[in-house]
Amino acid sequence: MAYAKAHPGKLNFGFGKGTLPHLAGELFKAVTATNIVSIPYRGGSQAISDLLGGRIHMNFGAGSTLLPLIREGKLRPLAVTSPTRRPEQPEVPTMIEAGLPDMTVVTHYGMLAPASTPPQVVAALNTAVNQALRSNDIKVHMTRIGFESVGGSAQDFAASLAEDLRKWAPIVKITNFQIE
Repeated sequence: MAYAKAHPGKLNFGFGKGTLPHLAGELFKAVTATNIVSIPYRGGSQAISDLLGGRIHMNFGAGSTLLPLIREGKLRPLAVTSPTRRPEQPEVPTMIEAGLPDMTVVTHYGMLAPASTPPQVVAALNTAVNQALRSNDIKVHMTRIGFESVGGSAQDFAASLAEDLRKWAPIVKITNFQIE
């Protein structure tokens, strides 16, 4: 952050356009008040290739994508955006620990169904998914690839999505992002 502030416009970050890494990078720029150049790509894998090739300086990406490259020593993690340190990388600090409490970014995956799905079907699916997520095999596999296996109710997931919309709407607005 100190380098970015002392050298405005000299650092850049790459991202797949319209992805969570895109928004995370823009959030980082906003909360740190830094001038870091945004480099859009058609997809995140192109940004990773250019990061590995030294053509871009930074990337905000998913652990599932970046963890193998980190383990191979090809990338160096600086901080994680989760609220707590990750079990697969306990030595890597959080953005909160780095003094950026507003830089918490967590990817949520969930199952969605049409709004007309009967409540008993939603409940049955939710029960089955939560049961699977409690499986030790699932937990171990998910952790290995950088995900945390978390269940909950359909209402919990809806509340999480609503919170994400509130958080990201201002960032989308300041980036002037448009769907093409």
